[in-house]
Amino acid sequence: MLKTILIAVPTTGARPLRPLLDDLVQQARVTESGGTRTVSILILDNSAAGSKSAREAAAACGVEYRRVEKRGYSQVRNAAIDAAWQYDALVFIDDDERPVPEWLGALVASAENNDADVVVGPVVIRLPQGAPRWLDEGRLIRQVRTQDDGPLEGPAQSGNTLVRMSTVCRTGLRFNSAFDRTGGEDSVFFHEMTQRGARMFFTRTALVFETPDQDRMTLSGVVRRAFHGGRTSAVVEAEISDMPMSRRLIRRAGKLSRALCRVLFGTVCGRSVDCVLGMQDISFVCGWGTALITGRSGSAVSLSE
Repeated sequence: MLKTILIAVPTTGARPLRPLLDDLVQQARVTESGGTRTVSILILDNSAAGSKSAREAAAACGVEYRRVEKRGYSQVRNAAIDAAWQYDALVFIDDDERPVPEWLGALVASAENNDADVVVGPVVIRLPQGAPRWLDEGRLIRQVRTQDDGPLEGPAQSGNTLVRMSTVCRTGLRFNSAFDRTGGEDSVFFHEMTQRGARMFFTRTALVFETPDQDRMTLSGVVRRAFHGGRTSAVVEAEISDMPMSRRLIRRAGKLSRALCRVLFGTVCGRSVDCVLGMQDISFVCGWGTALITGRSGSAVSLSE
């Protein structure tokens, strides 16, 4: 049984935290109501100079605030692991997400019922009113997992995830600091956990809604993030993929060809969604190829959280 749970919220203080913290405090109270569990909430501030708004939000909601001085994706994730060492489970949720009311209970129940080491929930984009129609109701920003409850299919990310701390202690795994600036640290971390026998599960009921930042809802923002995503993919592949380079090149060439066809089809048929999807894939492949050519894919790109 997972008796002690720590919810970690990495942030740079750029987004309003109070609505999310109010949700988390409420869910913590519900989870603790039976008297068999305790739930703590921790804000991990990874801003350059410390965020006043993050400190104030944490104080207002009565949750712990901690500053992580060294910048980087892995730094803040590892700070969460360090803070959770005495807990049974660590739960990650990003600061641009809002959980459904039964979110925490669903993660815990899945972990206990399936004896899972990691449980992943779906992240669904929730667009503000008036968002561009070519965003395809948010699917262009983030594809939603469509699998049924059960063993996880595909890679795990840390935006909506429960990790059993006994497994972390047993494996001694940490998030790799080589991915501090690029992202992708979570894909590598959970891949390594799987390689060491961790049981990974997915539950649809542990749903969170993500509200994208304004720049992610512009064409330039979509294309830029796709390019960065391609570079990050190259970094991750170099770390964990056993696929021969020749096959990787063939796959990317196929993706590029399909993308060009999609842009042409969208242009001829007046389908803006297809045009943007094609541009997004072209940018991704260009980013991937740039990383491959320069061999410096981890040193020149920084993604906003």
